[in-house]
Amino acid sequence: AILHKYNSYYLIHKNNLLLSNDIHLSYGDKLRAVEQMESELHEYLFYYPRNVSHFLWLYKTSEFLYCNRELANKMENEFHLYQNRSRFNLTFMPTIYVASVLDKLEKHYWLAGGALLGWYRHCGLIPFTDDTDFGLYAEEYDESIRNYFLGNPVIPLWSALGLANDSLEFRLFTGHWTLDLFWAYRDGDHRWFGFQIYRTKYRRTLPLLEELCSCDLFGHRFTIPCSPTDYLDAEYGEGKWKTPLEKNYTWTNMKYHSVWNDISWMYVVRLYTPNGKLRTDKFALEWVSNHFNYSFTSIPSFLNVIPNGPVTLPPLNTNLINSLSAKQNSSRKMPQLTTQRGLQQQNGTRG
Repeated sequence: AILHKYNSYYLIHKNNLLLSNDIHLSYGDKLRAVEQMESELHEYLFYYPRNVSHFLWLYKTSEFLYCNRELANKMENEFHLYQNRSRFNLTFMPTIYVASVLDKLEKHYWLAGGALLGWYRHCGLIPFTDDTDFGLYAEEYDESIRNYFLGNPVIPLWSALGLANDSLEFRLFTGHWTLDLFWAYRDGDHRWFGFQIYRTKYRRTLPLLEELCSCDLFGHRFTIPCSPTDYLDAEYGEGKWKTPLEKNYTWTNMKYHSVWNDISWMYVVRLYTPNGKLRTDKFALEWVSNHFNYSFTSIPSFLNVIPNGPVTLPPLNTNLINSLSAKQNSSRKMPQLTTQRGLQQQNGTRG
């Protein structure tokens, strides 16, 4: 295959030569994009990737898709929504960094939510967006991502919500820009993201996403669903995402699921300092205790995992919080979402 340098990555062009039907190309079957990487010169005077296994890992998601230029022109000409280049370093550079880290760790990801919508509909970013969403396969989860971003000098991990096996979300915060990593759990013929508002759990149903592809965003390669319009239809409603809404939009695929039980609730919220230490201050404790009927005076673990052994609940508070059943009934109303998601709390996170 011939790799053609294009922006910050390589393109492998589709072969247009007439070939015999019994010839099956390993490369050149379609337009593809892969990251630039170190190469070595073979004795037969051709170059090959120094890390062959990593190249082959990238190649599996290399099929290249284009954004919808017709829609992007409509966003500018009809809705007067233009790309704000002055915010590029503030918003887009962190997105590039996180994507490169996930590739380095060989964790499959895709641009999700508004990030995917911005690429497809605007061929850029949604001008009024305030964060970047990434989706990841839950079955690939391990602690390498947490470890990489704990105390990271570029984009530290601010909070981890959910459990490793249920509704896990990492929130990275630069001080100006938020990046959310949602793990997608496979369930039969679909996947789902968890989404929580305090103790109430919701689930966003997604396509199965058996294959991922590549795209260009401001000259950089990112991974996306191979059927972006099907994905956007699932998230926002069929065709509804073609009309931009700055606020009061909804995820049509988000449904109430349940409420965290008392034992789980002690392990589903972990906040971290900029240098990667577990937060045990008043703010971190009250995040849990304000929605807990027990005397919560210490964070029981560093990770979002319930221990295998028995867990003893702390003593009951003298003044009980609203009963779980009351909260469960009151939380069935779906939240409205804005560019701030209507949910954000101190330091760029939510309940």
